[in-house]
Amino acid sequence: MASSIIHLAVTGELIKQRQFTDVNRLRFGAVLPDAGHGSSHMKIYVAGGHRKTYDLEGFRSIYGGLMKKDDLYLGYYLHLIQDLVYRHFVYDKHHWDPHTPGNVEKLHRDYTIGNTYVINKYGLSNDLAVPPDFEAEPINRICGFDTNELMQRMAEYFIPVPDDDIFFFKKEMADEYISEAVDCCIRELDALDSEGGTDSYTAAWENAHRSLLESTLNTRDLGMYRIAGTKRYTASNVIYRSDRCDTLSAHDKELLLSRGITTVIDLRSTQEAEQQPSAFAADDAFNSFHFPITEGMEPPASLDEVPLSYMSITAADCMKDVFGCIADAPGGVLFHCTAGKDRTGVVSAVLLSLAGVSDEDIIYDYALSREFNKVRLEAFLQKHPETDREIVLANERYMEKFLELFREKYGTAERYLSRTGLTAERIRSLGAKLG
Repeated sequence: MASSIIHLAVTGELIKQRQFTDVNRLRFGAVLPDAGHGSSHMKIYVAGGHRKTYDLEGFRSIYGGLMKKDDLYLGYYLHLIQDLVYRHFVYDKHHWDPHTPGNVEKLHRDYTIGNTYVINKYGLSNDLAVPPDFEAEPINRICGFDTNELMQRMAEYFIPVPDDDIFFFKKEMADEYISEAVDCCIRELDALDSEGGTDSYTAAWENAHRSLLESTLNTRDLGMYRIAGTKRYTASNVIYRSDRCDTLSAHDKELLLSRGITTVIDLRSTQEAEQQPSAFAADDAFNSFHFPITEGMEPPASLDEVPLSYMSITAADCMKDVFGCIADAPGGVLFHCTAGKDRTGVVSAVLLSLAGVSDEDIIYDYALSREFNKVRLEAFLQKHPETDREIVLANERYMEKFLELFREKYGTAERYLSRTGLTAERIRSLGAKLG
């Protein structure tokens, strides 16, 4: 997670904005989790094991009383809050990939180079000290802490390092993160004053529910899903799934182009595309293709018909063109329909299945549209009160049943793609995109 120096910088900025009883104990508590072994960060997994977060409720239940009167415990807790912000910042916002060999080592090297910049900019000093009788502190119930090693490492961090090229965590990112972390900690302090506090489960899901693009509601990466039976993951920043994009902000355009996403495929019907033209189609920076799929554009008549409607999408005449275009694309691809749930969901399921992703993860990826589309769903139901809410929700059981029907009819994703008319060579190229 964030380096100890960055935690110290965040804490220093908090001290400028809030009154604390003992800033020395606050600062020590802010770096103490990095001295622990094993469970010092109180990590837990939620959302079926798909999202990692921190047991903030558990910490508050044990040390909530001490947090109110002892800034060491408050600093420790705010370290966990900062790491929660950091997880979203590097994984969701900046798409950090720790599974690529060498990336973790490169990130730590970035920290080493960037520490000097952070120390100088935020006026940090190496004056931390282990509190007297620390071994008797209740915080030691969490795990064992090697405070001697912590003090040694902190001293090394303050040794100036020559400036050099940074791989990922650039100086601007450090400033951006510190600002976000300070704001989040301020909100958390206000919540604690009101006897509240962040809900670990909700925070983990909220961080997952932010579209990659500010111009859309439901743009997501098909990367970072484990390939079943291996230690490998699907490639990041290669294939994006999305809802419609009526306008494209300068930020989003720059982000897509910087990640090599230059091919855009519109799965909407001709009528939909004419009523709400795609911003990509009018932008020469992108290679835009329109392969209209009318199947699945209207809500099914009943719950049982949802998986059947997905099967009808697989039989659409242009599916060969859709998958062939993805296979042939020179760079990354973004494909979309209107909500990014049904037609886009079926194409995503086939791609993930082809890459060897488990059904559990394919279903999870599909169900995320339920969370991303909350605003759109409510607006649709207000206009169409006769529609059954459950039909338009991305319910796990719909994708589960679809995968069952898909395998009964086609067997595997490879066989399905072959039946669309895709050659074996193009199927291999398609599989290589994510695999």
